[in-house]
Amino acid sequence: MTSLLNNSVLSSSVCESARKLALSAVIGSVALIGSTLAQAAQTTIPVDLSRATATKHEIAVLQVLSEVCPPMLNRQQRQNFQKTYNQQLKQMLPSIENPKAAIRYLSTQQDYRTILSSMRNWTLSYSRDENLALCTDLASADF
Repeated sequence: MTSLLNNSVLSSSVCESARKLALSAVIGSVALIGSTLAQAAQTTIPVDLSRATATKHEIAVLQVLSEVCPPMLNRQQRQNFQKTYNQQLKQMLPSIENPKAAIRYLSTQQDYRTILSSMRNWTLSYSRDENLALCTDLASADF
């Protein structure tokens, strides 16, 4: 009986230790994944905009529209808008292999962030209906 009780206490102790170890592993994994994601989000590739066909202001307007428009549009319009957005980015940044990476890089630059903030304020100064009309036009653009 004592041996059974000792085995039961030992099993309980082993289970508790295993649970603590598993919990520690999960917490460590979450911390590692969070750290890795944070580093990946901060990693940007410098971009040469010298051959861009658009100004930083024009790029910022397009970026702001990509933030404002999708929630205002239905599923089909969002898909069309995304195609138009991608085509516009390629036209504005023809020499850049990954225009979306260029936008991420620009967003780390203080001068561009100032322009972007200004364009956000400017876009949001228009009524929802005016922005919706613009977003709808972009979603129905045919390139």
